[in-house]
Amino acid sequence: MRYFRITTPKYKVQILDFLTEQGFEFSPSFHPLIFKLEREPFLLGSSLASYFGLIYIQDKSSFLPALALKPRKGSVVLDLCASPGSKTGLLASLVGEDGLVIANEPNKSRYITLVQNLKRCNHLNVITTSYKAENFPLNINFEYILLDVPCSGWGTIEKNPRVQHIWNEKKISNLIFLQRKLLARASKILDTNGVLVYSTCTTNKQENEEQISWAIDELGLTPIEDKEFCFKFKLEEGKIKGTYKVPMVKGESQGFFIALLKKKDKNFLLSKNGYLKKKKKLDEVNFSDFDLTYPGKFFLFGKKVFFLPKKAMKFLSLISFKGMDVGLVKGKRIEVWNRLRCIEKINLNKICFYDLRELEKLLQGEQILAEEKGILPFFYKDLPLGWVKIRQNRILWQG
Repeated sequence: MRYFRITTPKYKVQILDFLTEQGFEFSPSFHPLIFKLEREPFLLGSSLASYFGLIYIQDKSSFLPALALKPRKGSVVLDLCASPGSKTGLLASLVGEDGLVIANEPNKSRYITLVQNLKRCNHLNVITTSYKAENFPLNINFEYILLDVPCSGWGTIEKNPRVQHIWNEKKISNLIFLQRKLLARASKILDTNGVLVYSTCTTNKQENEEQISWAIDELGLTPIEDKEFCFKFKLEEGKIKGTYKVPMVKGESQGFFIALLKKKDKNFLLSKNGYLKKKKKLDEVNFSDFDLTYPGKFFLFGKKVFFLPKKAMKFLSLISFKGMDVGLVKGKRIEVWNRLRCIEKINLNKICFYDLRELEKLLQGEQILAEEKGILPFFYKDLPLGWVKIRQNRILWQG
């Protein structure tokens, strides 16, 4: 059974209609943004909705750590081990356009994958960092931290049958040591009233229950019981309060372990006034003729234009991070990234398609004529998809 989530909540109805027109059938699932696929006329990953990043295909179990964290709208969340961005993207939708997710990934190749996935899904309220998570340098207290640690992956054995041979018991000692270092760092930067979700996709007790016992004894963390969460998702309760197991169900879900934790000792807290007074000077770009629902500003780095969320500004002098690059400066004009659908140009003509066959022709490079000129936003009915160039009365899509 396959599941997917809507990446742009305000266009949920239009996105579902878009999928339906291509013959896909689905049903509501355990969250308003998550759906279970019922009929797949061809691979969902080859659908137009997937191509434009309007949906993200994900294993059922993989949704649960972010849903267990339950960040409030407008909050700041730290995702310490973020790639490939599955959980990060869901967190971005949960905190909303006024919130912020800091997505950290130390591995360079995995970091590139993270950035690509977030960009394709248009998650403008995410900034990315690439620090070793056990040494994450931001010394403030977070209200929400997701710690989906590197693990042996024994819960994915259905899809990866070789995983238990690759990560046998003799080879996991380094993983266990790293997981403890990550837990230690996360606990240090967690607010007293904050929530830390520790999760793995393994069934190995050494990486699951034994790590939580260690965190309770050594780090001053205490479990949070959530009976409602356990009942809603039909999870198995662990022997330690606040720990839950997602059973492996063939064709349905991977094996996952989830623990909800909080800090009980104020002595572990860092100062909340750790911001530096000196701020970096950035070259702001005037996008005044664009309509943007996300609070934030555009800045120039070389010839690239980046969007920085408003809540990320206070971190400018504290950590090295990137917002989403949204376009390039070419001469005296800004050329917007062709798949950027979350901003619209005010009082500008639009290219609208009403026939799927015509849209598919455009994507295949066939000639579609138009009377307009320049670079214009384009839609399928009332669903924004990106931007197209018009040259010599021909619409060009550079996918």
